Amino acid sequence: MLLDVLIQSVNEFQADCMKLCEKHYPTIHNQGMSEHHLGLAFARRLARTLNEFGHTCDYSSLESTKQTDFPHHYRVSSDVGTVWVLTSHMISAGKTCRHKLMKDIGQWKSEYGYAIQPNDLLLLLTDHWISRSKQSRELLHWWTGQLPDEIDEYSAQGINLYESESQLSQLLEEQYSLSPYFIKFSHPLKRSTNQQLVRKYIQLYAVIQWN
Repeated sequence: MLLDVLIQSVNEFQADCMKLCEKHYPTIHNQGMSEHHLGLAFARRLARTLNEFGHTCDYSSLESTKQTDFPHHYRVSSDVGTVWVLTSHMISAGKTCRHKLMKDIGQWKSEYGYAIQPNDLLLLLTDHWISRSKQSRELLHWWTGQLPDEIDEYSAQGINLYESESQLSQLLEEQYSLSPYFIKFSHPLKRSTNQQLVRKYIQLYAVIQWN
C-alpha cells in the first residue's frame, strides 16, 4: 500500500514541479531547485497523497541542529509506514557528488537505524543541470542503467548522452546490499516560448524497499 502511494506521489510530483517551475521560471532556470525546496515540496506532496487515501500522516526534517535553517532530508510517517526522503542537488555529476549520495545513505542509516522498520521505504531524490562534462552526460545512464528512448530529442537540444561504466544500483548493492525497486527521471521545466521540455534540467528518483 505505502509503495503504491509513494510511486503515485512521484508521478504526481511532476505536475507539482511543472506549476512551480512556471511560477518561479527565472530562478529555477538559472539555478535549479534548492535541496531544501525540493525535499520539502516532495514531503508535502506525499503527505497530501496519503491524506487523499484516508491515511493519517505527518512529516518532519531529519537535519542535525547545525542545519535546521534549510533541511533537505525528511521523514514522512503514516499509519501504513514511513518513507525516508534523502534529497540532494547535484551541482556536478562527478564521483564526489555521487559518493556524497552514498555517504548520505550511510549517515542516515547510522543515525536513524534504530527507527527504521522492515517495511519502511527510502526515496532518493536528486536534481541536476546537465553540463558539457562527460560525467554529467553519463548521469542518466548511471542512475537508470539505460539511455532514454528519446535520445534524438536530447541531441536536438545539444545534449549528447553517454553510457556510464558504473551505476547507482551497483553502488547500492556493493555498499549497502540494497536494490532499487522503482527508478524514474523527469524533466519538469518547459520552455516558455514553445513549451518544449528543457532536457538539460533533470530530476531523478529511486525507491528502495528496506526489507
